[in-house]
Amino acid sequence: MKIVDKYFRRINRLRISVTELCNLRCIYCRPENGLALSEHKDILTYEEIATVVQHAVMLGIKSFRLTGGEPLVRRGIENLLCMLGKIQGVEDLAITTNGIYLKNYAKLLKENGLVRLNISLDSLEETKFERVTRGGKLKDVLDGIEEVLTLGFKNTKINVVAMKGINDDEFEEFARLTLERDLEVRFIEYMAMNKESLASEDKFIPMSDIIDIIERNNDLIALPPPMLGSGAAKVYKIKGAMGTLGFVSAVSQPFCGSCNRLRLTSDGKLRSCLLSGGEVDLKAILRNNPTEEILTDAFIRAANLKPSVHAGKGHVVMHQVGG
Repeated sequence: MKIVDKYFRRINRLRISVTELCNLRCIYCRPENGLALSEHKDILTYEEIATVVQHAVMLGIKSFRLTGGEPLVRRGIENLLCMLGKIQGVEDLAITTNGIYLKNYAKLLKENGLVRLNISLDSLEETKFERVTRGGKLKDVLDGIEEVLTLGFKNTKINVVAMKGINDDEFEEFARLTLERDLEVRFIEYMAMNKESLASEDKFIPMSDIIDIIERNNDLIALPPPMLGSGAAKVYKIKGAMGTLGFVSAVSQPFCGSCNRLRLTSDGKLRSCLLSGGEVDLKAILRNNPTEEILTDAFIRAANLKPSVHAGKGHVVMHQVGG
């Protein structure tokens, strides 16, 4: 069976937030003074997540990404990876991390079935990185990236949230990381969360401007998106570079028409869209001994809540939904 929403988009990806916790408080994600978190009993167990994934595979969903919060802060995350890696039909198992713990975890993650990583990194300047993350250490992330490359992970992405007046003077330096490394540096447009417009803050910089900045001193070549993990990015490379560049324009050029994913929040809501649409309370269903038919119906209902285009307003709790 395959899930197709009411706009005839086939759903074959699921993003899973495994925790609300994070060891950083990045300026675009969390308030400086922290926030109220769900009780542990309200967060899905690893067994419940595995049940969801097992059923999702039956419905034609083959690609899964673990997010947070920061997934590596949840105790025993390698056990979840091991559980999911053993489910027949899981073709792509990835994780999004801020990279702080990656040097120590990378080998363990690879041994337990992880295929790909997305690593968040918004500055290559130590003091600026510490300011953006409110306390993170740049060296920890850079060491983690080198460990990932040493271990031979493929299709590793570096996620850069582009922010005018903060890291727009570093775009070319980020791009040049790909010259001699097998990485995709991915620039993501800043979203003004909990605002009337996603582009309402002065930090927003459109993707066209980011490309223009990089092209001033570099010859960019447009590439077809790779089959694995291409998502919504437009992919380029600097002529002669080992790696690639990705550009995600969710604000200036929404790609809703090709959206193929659902999201599972850490507290068990199956969301149709990051920003709008609706959700189904999957946790309540999971904790009531559901039949396969009931689980299938929950996925179909969530898919049919997907809007044709997101509302363009950033009213979402990022620490529960994941990026």
